[in-house]
Amino acid sequence: MPRWSGVPVWACIVGAVAVVAAMGSAIAVYDVSRHVEALREDELTQRRSHAERSANHLAMQLLEEGRPTELAAVNRARWLRAYWTRTLTRQPYRLYAAVLDLEGNVVAHSNRSQEGKLVDGPGGQAAHVPTATEIVEITDEILTSGRRAIDVSVPIEQDSKIIGVYHAGIDADWLDDQMAAERRNRTQFWAILVSGTCCLLMLSSLGVVHITRHTARLEHEIEAANARRVSEMHELVVGIAHEIRNPLNAIRLNVHTVGQVFRDEAPLSDEEIATMLDEMEEEIVRLESLMREMLGFVRTGGKPAVPIDISDEIRRTLALLRTNLEQRRVELRLDEADAPCVVAIDPTRLRQVLINLMNNAIEALAEGGLIEITVRATRSQVEIVVADDGPGIPPVDRERVFVPFFSTKASGTGLGLALARKFIEEAGGTIACEESPLRQGTCFRILLPAGSTPKPTENSEIQSTAVAVGQS
Repeated sequence: MPRWSGVPVWACIVGAVAVVAAMGSAIAVYDVSRHVEALREDELTQRRSHAERSANHLAMQLLEEGRPTELAAVNRARWLRAYWTRTLTRQPYRLYAAVLDLEGNVVAHSNRSQEGKLVDGPGGQAAHVPTATEIVEITDEILTSGRRAIDVSVPIEQDSKIIGVYHAGIDADWLDDQMAAERRNRTQFWAILVSGTCCLLMLSSLGVVHITRHTARLEHEIEAANARRVSEMHELVVGIAHEIRNPLNAIRLNVHTVGQVFRDEAPLSDEEIATMLDEMEEEIVRLESLMREMLGFVRTGGKPAVPIDISDEIRRTLALLRTNLEQRRVELRLDEADAPCVVAIDPTRLRQVLINLMNNAIEALAEGGLIEITVRATRSQVEIVVADDGPGIPPVDRERVFVPFFSTKASGTGLGLALARKFIEEAGGTIACEESPLRQGTCFRILLPAGSTPKPTENSEIQSTAVAVGQS
């Protein structure tokens, strides 16, 4: 796990999630309390409004009947009984409704058995007569029948004079249950919101860490690739200078000697002069060959990639190397896949890679050595393995063999494997030098992306010859 300023990333993420969770929880507690309180106030406000309308309606009915101060007439009001019956039936949480006179006598009650009784105040004192609407929680044997209730008391007035009190009560336990349910629902909502936010923060933080680490790894790989290119460029320049210096020195010495002969400063026979001229021609040919290989290494692109069956291409390559294999008495084993192994690549480049690997293996073997070629395919890749039982390449040099002008052979230019890696990588594959699966020796493993259907075989004679070589 990476560290930022000496602190592990996981500690930063956990700290951030904890802060968000704490802030979210605090906001949730405040919001839930405010929400429940607001709902409670709304419910009580509705009960207050209903009670005030009922008290006003009672006062108006008494006034219309011509008995504005005769509160006892309320007991005989049928409309009031019908109203109480209807509302208490439809809204069972409304426990009672009652009309009390100024002394606390129950003039009318939704439960008629309570009528005529006296409601005492606290400590046996006279019942309290409110001057304005009051809402209190009570438990009274007469009004509430001993149940806990929220009582709304409204004074009944005639000509600004209080003549009685209207009481309406709702079940306090029901109201508490309603508020508890709202609290649970609101708490669940906030729990989901806060936990979802924390999870989103956690996932986004992990995503940022992953992207950061991936970016850092890519930057490291780019830096390593740049360093490798710089190293390869250094090796390339040094190798070019070395490879060109030797032929030029030989040509310069021979030209100087021939010049001395023509100036009669050195006596040489015609045969000696001809030998020096042949040597200069050989060095010039060597320089031309080096230039061709260098141009092949730096040249980009190539022929368009076409689908090729690897097994067919290997057989064609073996047919071209048949004479060399027979002269060195090299045993060849070809292990092919049952199904066609198809890749998309420039066929000329692929053949050059295979010829280079085969020639290196042949040159590394003593007479009677073994070369084993294996071809395998998966749904996404084709694997080509060329192994020999020769002296092998030291582990420290297995990566360096792909560096231009590095060669383990005395006469090699060191561009063959560099070109091979360039061609394979441009085709989207990889090539690696590994320990041979045989008793000893070297193994080159090529992985190429699987292609589509191969193009039809055109040269059946070369293919049949390759089969013969593979079975020899």
